[in-house]
Parts: sequence; C-alpha cells; structure tokens
Amino acid sequence: MNKIVLIGCGNVGMAYAYALINQNLNIDELILIDTDINKLQGKVMDLDHCIANVSNKINVKIGDYSDCKDANIVCVTAGPTQSAIKTSRMEDLYKANEIFHSIIPSIAGSGFSGIYLIASNPLDVMTYVTWKYAKCNPYKVIGSGTLLDTARLKYVLSERKNIPIQKIDGYVLGEHGDSQFITWSNINVKNITLNEKLEIADEVKKLGFTVGKYQGFTCYGIASSLTRITKAILFDEKIVLPVSSYDEKTGIYISTPSKIGINGIEETRIMNLSNTENEEFENSVRTICTAIGNL
Repeated sequence: MNKIVLIGCGNVGMAYAYALINQNLNIDELILIDTDINKLQGKVMDLDHCIANVSNKINVKIGDYSDCKDANIVCVTAGPTQSAIKTSRMEDLYKANEIFHSIIPSIAGSGFSGIYLIASNPLDVMTYVTWKYAKCNPYKVIGSGTLLDTARLKYVLSERKNIPIQKIDGYVLGEHGDSQFITWSNINVKNITLNEKLEIADEVKKLGFTVGKYQGFTCYGIASSLTRITKAILFDEKIVLPVSSYDEKTGIYISTPSKIGINGIEETRIMNLSNTENEEFENSVRTICTAIGNL
C-alpha cells in the first residue's frame, strides 16, 4: 500500500494534493495534517469530490503525526506565509527553522522510515535542517531544489527560441535562491549570446517573485515538481533530476543532478561542469553554509 502524508495544507500543499489525485500514481492513502482543522475538513471534502471523476481511488483524510509511521513519503510544505513583498527566500530562515523544530521531530518520533520530501523555503537550508532534526539516513531526505527553476528555464528558452519545451535539456543548479546558476555548457540549445544568457539567468531567477507579485503566491509549478519527484520515488524510476540532495563533499544539501529511486537519492553530481560553473557552484555552497551557520 502506498501512503503519503502531507504536512502544511496551504496553497502549495493543496496544489500538490490535487495533482496527486489527478495522476495515476497508485496511491492508496493521502493523509493531510495542518494546524487549521476547520479549514482542513473542508479541503478534504473538496478533494473527496474529485474521486468520482478520476481513474484511481485515493482515501483522503485528516490525520496526525502518528500516521507518518507507515508512510512511503512525508511531504512538508509548511512554512511562513508567502508574501509578494519578499525579495529573498532567506527572509524566512528563522521562522521556518522554528516551524521545522516542531514538525520534524514529531515525524521522526512516529517511527517513520520513508522519504522526507521538502518544499519549504529557504529550501536547501530547510532540507539540511530536516536531516539534522530527523537524525536519519541523509539520502532519504530530498528537497524540491532547482527542479522548478529548471522548468522555468525550459519555459523561457522555449518562448525565446520557439523550440518545443520537451526537447530542451539542461539544468539550473546550486541554491534554490539568488546564487543559482544555469549549466550553459550542457544546454542543448545553441546560438545563445552572452547578453541573452545574462538576461535569461536573471529572468529565471526572478520568475517566482514575478508570479508572486501578480498572484500573491506560487503553487502550481512547485506542486508539479513535487509530483514528479513523488512519481520517481513510488515507481523506483532511477531518473536523474536536479533536486536538493545531500552532498558528501560539502556536508550540505544543494541541487545537483541526482538519481532518485524508491529508497531516495542513489547518486549525486551526475554531470561535468565547466570551470566557471564550478565556481558558481562553490558560491552557492558558501551561501547555504552561511545561512546554516546563522542558525
């Protein structure tokens, strides 16, 4: 039986829950945990009313931390409220740490031995914090990382170059934040000028805040990324995705091309970077280490 527990049922969490229901991922149970029980009751009922129109039957219900014990995946989207006026994901650092200090030991205390899937900002730091509080195998903790940034990069390249988005290969790596970088040496789209590269990198980096400016929050893009990672785990796909994973060399969580299967992360750093990209990667490492040090 496949069971997923979702902790944090705001815009991101509910977009993820809705995506899970609408894809045939062989999920038997979806447990929702949130502090606002009254709203959560309505959300569960609303999701239940989707079941008749999809091909899979998922038992959706309100739960508590004891439900984590036999789950395959516990996805945490809980965190400080998103705001359109924020200019950096690091602004949430201290509040997010307080929230995780409560949540993660409660999950671990249930006897949970599955995969932690993290989507709360500042993403790489909170993925690291999860590992530290859970005291678990580091490769069983996965952050959504730059998978969303990579999707945004492919969208921008597709629009600019009029290329089908499915035919574009390449990654955004490093921090899910200001120090992220594009692996131009591995992008399969050619004839991009230096000026275009600078423009594209800046646009991709700011897209999340642009969406937030208009909508007040982001949810569908990250929910899609979480769903893709969930599929890779449940179906033991051993697919390579740019997610925030434990890096033995640096001792932190940072996005590198990582092989994902049913037991979590199986391999990392599956890519050769140019000298410039290696420098950009080290800059991301310093940024994340500084934030961790501040805690």
